[in-house]
Amino acid sequence: MTNFIIEHQCPQCGAPAELEETDRLFRCSFCRTASYLSAPSFFRYVLPHNAPQDQELVYFPYWRFKGMLFSCLPGQIRNRFVDLSQQAIPSDHFPFSLGFRSQTQKLRFATSEINGRFLKPELPKNGLIEALNDRFNANLPKPILHQAQIGETISLLYAPFYVTEKVFDAILNEPVGGGSTEETEKLLQVAQSPNWPIQFLATLCPHCGWDLNGERDALTLYCQNCQSVWWPKQGRLERLPTIYEKTSLPNPVFLPFWRIQADITDLPLSSYADLIRTANLPRVAQPGDEERPFYFWCPAFKIHPKRFLAIAGHLTAAQPRDGLETGLPRGDMHHVNLPLQEAVEALKLILTEFVRPRKRIDDILSALEIKARRFLLAYLPFEEGPHELVRADMRLAISKSSLNHAHNL
Repeated sequence: MTNFIIEHQCPQCGAPAELEETDRLFRCSFCRTASYLSAPSFFRYVLPHNAPQDQELVYFPYWRFKGMLFSCLPGQIRNRFVDLSQQAIPSDHFPFSLGFRSQTQKLRFATSEINGRFLKPELPKNGLIEALNDRFNANLPKPILHQAQIGETISLLYAPFYVTEKVFDAILNEPVGGGSTEETEKLLQVAQSPNWPIQFLATLCPHCGWDLNGERDALTLYCQNCQSVWWPKQGRLERLPTIYEKTSLPNPVFLPFWRIQADITDLPLSSYADLIRTANLPRVAQPGDEERPFYFWCPAFKIHPKRFLAIAGHLTAAQPRDGLETGLPRGDMHHVNLPLQEAVEALKLILTEFVRPRKRIDDILSALEIKARRFLLAYLPFEEGPHELVRADMRLAISKSSLNHAHNL
């Protein structure tokens, strides 16, 4: 899997720049201005064209999905990476997908500055998810108890065409096989203007005015001055509640996790004592365990899907609670690049990792409902080894190379 490249201009000085698909924090190499990129719902891009100057361009929409697909089957969970594009308007007169074009061409944001007529998508985002599931479910054994898409990137890509006596691909300047001018004219009747502005949020701490820091693909920014974390919400930066675990390690690496408290139907799981019974842990409930709340622990970072679930299940069964304090740790912190909503969607999957016997969860998984109530961003310390980040007390190790490679997930 690779990220495609987007050509861009600095909103402050207009200098040219290139962004990767996953980039959210943009730093101009000329004026040094930093901005956080945000868009309503999802980003929209256009592919470049080589059409003759006198041709009016028609932009045909394609959905692009990249992420982890999990399928819960009796006794097992199947996972796979998915990276594909498909028509956002069902049509026999245009290519079904973009193939590798989004990886081989430099894209631009779809804005009002681009001339052309943009065809309005007919397939909604939810329809894309249904089509995706149908496409990959054909080869899975039945019944499928639950499916989830975690850490996905969904965007709309607009490919350029133009119409003469035939429909022409405006990248190759070749006619599209089966392209119908009549079909295109019908679609043009519901064309729309590219009125999808990209928001650039100033990366200054709303609390103290200090510069906010973060990695290029980080979904949160942090202030070293007032020890706060911020995330974009409804076009502005809001403070994110955080906790961290104190440690005596000399040079720890802190990994971020979403700690989520949720209501669960058909399964008594609201306390640590409930967890002991539900997960069949080799321990006896102690006084106070009935009052000790149960939390889901989900990685706030992307990693290989199999390891993602294993880490989430392991931390949830361990239920870290000692030495947790409000605020930010001082030390090396891994950035957050898995959204809270993705963690919420993973809660059913996490249940399947620790509920024993497994058949118990299989019998109720389809009807079971989970509603998240409270959350925190929690930083847990790990000891850095040559190849792994280690928590010896939890018997948990995370490969450093898998964290580095997750940038392209």
